[in-house]
Amino acid sequence: MQEYGPGIVGEVRFSRQDGGYYVELYDREGTPVGKTGFWTTEAKAKEAARRLAAKVGGE
Repeated sequence: MQEYGPGIVGEVRFSRQDGGYYVELYDREGTPVGKTGFWTTEAKAKEAARRLAAKVGGE
């Protein structure tokens, strides 16, 4: 797990069926708080996760 925002961690996953990467985001208690869309590279998925974590953390 990698931290993407204050109190938000995530894990990069690869979907063979869809042929791309996505990141599942969780809060500190392990509750799912979001998921990015599919990206062709892991780096783009991580950047999308940072943006989503900032959005979720600001709510």
